[in-house]
Amino acid sequence: MQDIRQLTRELGAALQLSPPYVRFVAAQEANDADEALCEQLQALELIRMQYRHEAARKDDADPGLMEDCNRQFDALYDEIMGNEHMREYHAAAETLNELLKWITAYLEGCARGEDPAAFEPEQAGCGGKCGGCAGCG
Repeated sequence: MQDIRQLTRELGAALQLSPPYVRFVAAQEANDADEALCEQLQALELIRMQYRHEAARKDDADPGLMEDCNRQFDALYDEIMGNEHMREYHAAAETLNELLKWITAYLEGCARGEDPAAFEPEQAGCGGKCGGCAGCG
């Protein structure tokens, strides 16, 4: 019998050839190549840092500045999320995460004694037995 670690490595290699993974990597590369999007993400992080800096001043914080940061953040966030590359990235990430949840649920089911040839998780991330559940999601 092959070592479980070697089989896991083979599963990892197969995962990297799967359409959800390939789509995710392509979406990530498209985001990285989108200079305007990268600039927007950097600007968003600067707004977040400015807000945190002001909030850390506690009683001396300027509520007007914090509200202005919130408005700027929300507007820029909406613009970023409207970007076609970012929309594809989020869709691809969601698809990949669903596959990873299914793999995890499947392996957890097998670790509980489910028949590997017949077991099918009821939903991604759920083994269908809530006794040891950490919550769906």
